Amino acid sequence: MKVAISGEKNKGVSETLFNWISQVPPWLLYFIILVLSVIIYKVAFARSLPPLKSLVVYFVLALGCVLFWIMQLVQFPMIQALLITVVIIVVTRVRLWYSKKQAK
Repeated sequence: MKVAISGEKNKGVSETLFNWISQVPPWLLYFIILVLSVIIYKVAFARSLPPLKSLVVYFVLALGCVLFWIMQLVQFPMIQALLITVVIIVVTRVRLWYSKKQAK
């Protein structure tokens, strides 16, 4: 039997996160999106590039984050999606490391 509790205790994690994100200033939202995007790029897709090419890649990434930022401002859950992506990448990396460790 589930008892409904009123107030803050009844809120889900998603709603609490959304309420917190809605109170963050827009420039900080962009910074959070940029940091999460850089983490995803570095961990999942980055190749060893010369410094100038890396600078171009990160500049284009920063420009692309503007689209994510605009979508976040109009209430699409972009930060939540990026956080889930980071978690999935971390879990995949840990499983890969563990399977390599077991193979030895």
